[in-house]
Amino acid sequence: MYLPLHNGAERKYFVKISVKKFGLFTVSLPLFAFITCILITLYKDYETANNTHCKVPNVFPSISASIGNFEPQRSIWRTAIYGHAPLRFFMIYLRWNYYRNVISQSCAFVVKLAVFLNIIENLSLIGLTYWTSSKNYPFHEACFKTFIGCSIFYMFFTCMMLTKYRRRTTLTHLEKYSIMLKWRSFLVNVGSFAFAAYFFLRHNRLCEPYVYSMFGFSEYIVVVSNIMFHMTTVYDVRKQFIYFTRNGFLIE
Repeated sequence: MYLPLHNGAERKYFVKISVKKFGLFTVSLPLFAFITCILITLYKDYETANNTHCKVPNVFPSISASIGNFEPQRSIWRTAIYGHAPLRFFMIYLRWNYYRNVISQSCAFVVKLAVFLNIIENLSLIGLTYWTSSKNYPFHEACFKTFIGCSIFYMFFTCMMLTKYRRRTTLTHLEKYSIMLKWRSFLVNVGSFAFAAYFFLRHNRLCEPYVYSMFGFSEYIVVVSNIMFHMTTVYDVRKQFIYFTRNGFLIE
């Protein structure tokens, strides 16, 4: 049985999905996988995952060790990342449409640059998932650096565009809330990455107890703040729906 669309009795759809629910599902997959991998590693591979070259005690394993060195953690993480990748690229398309509608035309180049950085960010995430640090460290390192760089600049450009270069100067309460969450997620992401870099370098130079754990914990905050930033998309395109029809899909 087909149901008519609200604005066209001649058009039919099979499935109607809220963009808000679609977006929450998309960001929940890597978040759930990330938390699951960390907990399993702490329970099952605690000693091995926290072992470092200088044999100092630690309590938190690095993300690379948690998602790439053990099973079933590696399979859980890869399944989540590979499975959510098409959905995440679709969310990029939705954000691109949103930016074109709300950002001033004078800022069109920055919109395209931000979208491009977001695409490279997601490709890099797939790359660092495929090439683990224990087996292909040079490729993993290159993908990680690309991911971090593109992620930080994408978040910064997005925050600036939505704050300074909107077509409308009057914002709704939800729009203000979304921008506030974006800025906070961005600042937490940059700050936690700076701490992670500091603790990593300090551990390699001084080999102090628990410093590598602080590096690992800082990594956790980097991941969670990145996910939180992308989660704010559900506030920006909350009223849209995806309709799957006999002729494909449409968004309204």
